[in-house]
Amino acid sequence: MILMPSVAKIFIIIFMVVIFLYVIVNVKHNKLNIQNALIWMLLPIGVIIAVLFLKELTSLAELIGIRTLSNLLFFLGFIFLILVCFNITKIVSIQNKKIITLTQELALLR
Repeated sequence: MILMPSVAKIFIIIFMVVIFLYVIVNVKHNKLNIQNALIWMLLPIGVIIAVLFLKELTSLAELIGIRTLSNLLFFLGFIFLILVCFNITKIVSIQNKKIITLTQELALLR
């Protein structure tokens, strides 16, 4: 069983709340749109849940066949990064289509 000191749990939870609030402030000041903010809001929520339910997460790792909790966390981090990359790719594709449309409209106006 993995034990985490209470001080470490409190520090991680406070840090994740600060990150969550930072994302909200950026959305409020129009520095980050809501679509992009959602994935960054899920990260601190997921970490807080993982810290609070560490025993259950360890059991999940064993159930899936992953030997250590750290390997499961690396795997979940990898999945998170894949989702971020997909989201960025989707945004780039949408922006590319908009640029093509604007270029064509500008060419017709000239």
